[in-house]
Amino acid sequence: MKKILMILLAACCVWAAWDATRPTEKYVVKATASEGDTLWHLVGSVMEREGDSRDVREIIHYAREISNIKGTLQPGDIVLIPIEVQR
Repeated sequence: MKKILMILLAACCVWAAWDATRPTEKYVVKATASEGDTLWHLVGSVMEREGDSRDVREIIHYAREISNIKGTLQPGDIVLIPIEVQR
């Protein structure tokens, strides 16, 4: 039983090391708000489409900051959404 646990631990360590060395693509997606859009919906849908698995609240914070959005989202507002995807 101890050998199996050690093998599993070693496999997890190898996988974590491999995952940490994968290249990460960083880019910004520009989205335009429509009537009824919220930042949560807009950012979440772009993140899902692009394959970004980070916390949507963190990305909303950054998107609000770099897009200079102070209050609520208005139709026609341009939202810059920072995306990070591991390939």
